[in-house]
Amino acid sequence: MSFERLRVYDAGRFHEVDLPDWYHEANRLIEVERIDWHRALERVLDCEHTLLTEEGLLGGALEIRFWPSEIHGIFMLIETPLSLVEQIVVPNPADWLPFLSRHLAPLIAVANQSSLIALHGRIGNAFIAWARHGKGSHIGRETGESRIDLDNDRDRRRAQQARAAMERERREGRT
Repeated sequence: MSFERLRVYDAGRFHEVDLPDWYHEANRLIEVERIDWHRALERVLDCEHTLLTEEGLLGGALEIRFWPSEIHGIFMLIETPLSLVEQIVVPNPADWLPFLSRHLAPLIAVANQSSLIALHGRIGNAFIAWARHGKGSHIGRETGESRIDLDNDRDRRRAQQARAAMERERREGRT
């Protein structure tokens, strides 16, 4: 789960440094004690993380967390449910607000907008299914899509296959 280097935001600029000792210690905790990456970071940074993006929001592709460590600065992770996207340390607390407003706020806004688009898509699908077929359990809970058309298509295909099989039997019986 680790990168080879760590990005640092200092005095309005980014640069990369070798991974610090506390980062290696967090990786060691993962391997030896089999604990979660976020918990390992909490232990080595001696603070709890804060989630900057909405937890559990549909379509929430990005999670942004930060650990405000008094000793090591503010460590931040940008992740997707499948992978680590970026990790940044802001060593000087005075740089946190400019970093947050200049770099994270636009990213958080985009993540929230994409989540809302996905949510509106679900609501739209549920409304269409309800408008076409009325109330019932035929509407998928996760997608909001109607199962009636899919079920009807499946039934039509089966009926067509049965008719074709009967026609084959009829032709073979006459031969």
